[in-house]
Amino acid sequence: MNCAFSISSLFLIQLLVIFHCVQSANDIVQDTCKKIAANDPELNIDFCVKSLGSDPESHKVDLEGLGLIGVKLLQANYTGTIEYIKQLQKQKLEPSLLKALSFCLDVYTSGERKDLIPLYKAKRYGEVNIYVTIMMNKEAACDAQGSEKGGTVPPLTKSNADVYQLSIIVLDIMNIV
Repeated sequence: MNCAFSISSLFLIQLLVIFHCVQSANDIVQDTCKKIAANDPELNIDFCVKSLGSDPESHKVDLEGLGLIGVKLLQANYTGTIEYIKQLQKQKLEPSLLKALSFCLDVYTSGERKDLIPLYKAKRYGEVNIYVTIMMNKEAACDAQGSEKGGTVPPLTKSNADVYQLSIIVLDIMNIV
């Protein structure tokens, strides 16, 4: 019985250690998002936590690793937005919306597109910063095209907002790192 008690005690201790490690990993995502949100009122903290936490690696990385996850998510969303615009253009939509979508596609695809992952891994944060800022400006230009009042192109509202939020996350993490 003493042996059984020792084995179950050992199992309980291991379980607590694992729980603590997972909790600590979750804390880096939440702590980072809280820190960013405290300095940047435009950041949606829930979006930040959900986005960074969606990558299984986020529970195993440090702050620099979270930045890399943010870069990967940003690039995927940026490319996904371009593909989404192309799909929308194939649908029968009103001419003004098609015109806005065409403008947004031109904006999103204009200029040089770089794979930011190698730049980030090489700690060339200044270059990453430039490209992320350009991506952010393209999102803003697309949003402004939505209406004469500076609204958004309705089918792109979420995609544009995601690109913008991920840009904030990446830029702010690089400022901390």
